[in-house]
This record gives sequence, C-alpha cells and structure tokens, in this order.
Amino acid sequence: MATGLSTILGVNLVTPRGVVAHTDADSVQAPGEAGEFELLPGHVPMLTALRPGVLTIGTKQRARYAVSSGYLRVDPGGIVEILVEQALPTSEIDTEAAKKDLAAAEAELARWGDKPLDGDYLNVQQRAGWARARIDAVVH
Repeated sequence: MATGLSTILGVNLVTPRGVVAHTDADSVQAPGEAGEFELLPGHVPMLTALRPGVLTIGTKQRARYAVSSGYLRVDPGGIVEILVEQALPTSEIDTEAAKKDLAAAEAELARWGDKPLDGDYLNVQQRAGWARARIDAVVH
C-alpha cells in the first residue's frame, strides 16, 4: 500500500457538553492566540491555544462556528481535535442576544476603573470575546 499525504482531515469539535461536529474536511481555519491560521491535510502534529472567534471547517463544503477559547490539537494520524468551552454553528446564533451580551460586557469593562485586573476581569473579557465571536460568525 502506498503511503502519502492524507487528502482529508478528520475534525472533532468538542465542548464540555459534548460533540458539536464530527466530520471529514479539506481544511480548517481557526482563531489562534497568535492570529488566524489554516490547516490542510497532511499537517504536522501540533497543539495551539485558541481565542474566541470564528472557526471554519472545510473549503469546498464550509461550516462556520463561533467558538470560545480553548485548544486545537493535530495528532500524528492527522485527526484535528478542537476543544473549546463553547461552540455554536451559525444557524443557532441569536445575533441580537450576542449584541446585548457584548454591550453589557463592554460596559462592565469600561466601568472597571483601577480595580485589579483579576480573574473576574478576565471572565468579563471572555464574555465579550464570546459575544464578538458569535456576531462575527454571522456577519462575515
């Protein structure tokens, strides 16, 4: 049997509530901590942190998701595991609710003042990021 680069990526998008997507795809575009990146079949194994943003699975057949922070791992077999706190397909996103959530989180951040930038502050930042991710997934 000839060995060569795989032509597909096995993709698993998982939250603590369970599997959101389990599919084969020709690409994955993800919101990495250091910026957006794309994976293609045959990618070397890796582990990277994700920030809240838009995850796109596939180029020919695209599926878009809003994702919160988490991790993406490519295993030696080419399987892509995406582990995030929250994920929603664009079809399930309530844009108006996301806009209200973003406005509330941004208002809370604006009022923060000189209080310590502690875990509570980071939680509000995460809420704002998750709201922005939902809006971006639908808008773009």
